[in-house]
Amino acid sequence: MKKSKIFGIAAVLTATTLSVGVLSACGGGGNSVDGIRNDLENRTDKYGNTLVTIMVHKDQSTKEGKAYQKCIDEFNNAYKSENIKAQISFVAQTSGVDKYESTISTLYGQGNGKLYDVIAFDAPKCAGYASSNMFVDMTNLIGDYVDEFIPASVNMYNGKVYGLPIQESSAGFYYNMKVMKAAGISEAELDGYKTNGWTFDQFKAVCGKLKNKGKTAVDMQLYSTGETSTYLLYPLGNAAGGEYVSSDGKTVTGYLDSAETKAGFQFIKDCISSGYTSYTVGSTEFLTGNTVGMYLSSGWTIPEIRDQYSSNFTEGWGILPYPHAAGKDAVSATGSWSFAITNNGIGDKSAAVKLIKWMTSDESAQTITAATGMLTAKRTMEVTYDATSPEGVLYNQLVNTGKPRPSMSAYSDFSSEFNLILTALRDDSVESVISTHVTSLQTKINRNDR
Repeated sequence: MKKSKIFGIAAVLTATTLSVGVLSACGGGGNSVDGIRNDLENRTDKYGNTLVTIMVHKDQSTKEGKAYQKCIDEFNNAYKSENIKAQISFVAQTSGVDKYESTISTLYGQGNGKLYDVIAFDAPKCAGYASSNMFVDMTNLIGDYVDEFIPASVNMYNGKVYGLPIQESSAGFYYNMKVMKAAGISEAELDGYKTNGWTFDQFKAVCGKLKNKGKTAVDMQLYSTGETSTYLLYPLGNAAGGEYVSSDGKTVTGYLDSAETKAGFQFIKDCISSGYTSYTVGSTEFLTGNTVGMYLSSGWTIPEIRDQYSSNFTEGWGILPYPHAAGKDAVSATGSWSFAITNNGIGDKSAAVKLIKWMTSDESAQTITAATGMLTAKRTMEVTYDATSPEGVLYNQLVNTGKPRPSMSAYSDFSSEFNLILTALRDDSVESVISTHVTSLQTKINRNDR
């Protein structure tokens, strides 16, 4: 196979679940939540250092948590002569992202500088935070630094910059080469799809061959709940030429129920009705056996296969890009965890700007991605990948076809309705399901906008 080279990035930072519990702060042992709030009120220490605070969503004992701590330690060493010191707190994810978000909202609501200067947040939540004035518009604060990132990765709201990505996120259809070969699908054919893209009809043709060999053609993770399903499957409506919501994020009528968006859901429905995918396939079945041909998942599965399941892929594996409707542009998933500067009542944001630039620098990106096994959102980092390698496929998607999830204050409502649509497609028609849920979602948006 001829290999071409590309430069770039594509990434995933898993948005797992969490419980509120501050595990530690920079340079010390565990703090209670009240202890942290007291710390936030004091912006200088006894040595005269200006303190700048940051909260991240990982346990300090994890590889990722240790990477964040390393970046903070390096920041403090670099800015020691300027008497600036960063303090980091870790809020571990163990029981639902809403817990993390409620901590942010609670601290913000208390005012008086209680909220951290810089916080990690999940990208699709940007519009909600920005519209509530919780995040600072960083457009002028960071200037052309934003150009160091892949454009689709930057967290925008109303044309302004409100967040910078820690890493990036893309997904695709993993495949088991042994299963593919048994179904008469060659590596050359798959490489062609990686290079040139493929249509919904070509995707279904591959699924048909796999089904004829008694395999579950594709695990689309229809059994997943919460943001996982939305994140993995939203590109298909866009790849049919549709949109989910108006540009101002306030109208889904005429968008979610457009012929194009419904065609994306119809593609999913066709895969269900044809027996190509299932709600009951085991969540690790692709990884542990030879009964599933393809598996829709994000980049976090790359290190999972290499570190834990490589022995189950004796003839190799790879990633295929998202398919698209004939005549329409390909679209792929983007949007991972990011950093924002908060509007916490502290007027001078100069130290926070220094910190957010440090935490998203090429050097910090290298530290964090080395720990996670993921890739960076910095296009200034020249990392070389084979174009048809798993990383290469995700990078090409990210740069050329990446499209963020809808930017809307009521994003949580959108994600919930999206999940309900996926569940309902098991038994009902696309027309019926969309008609019900477009009305429900529009009602929720209107209620929230009052």
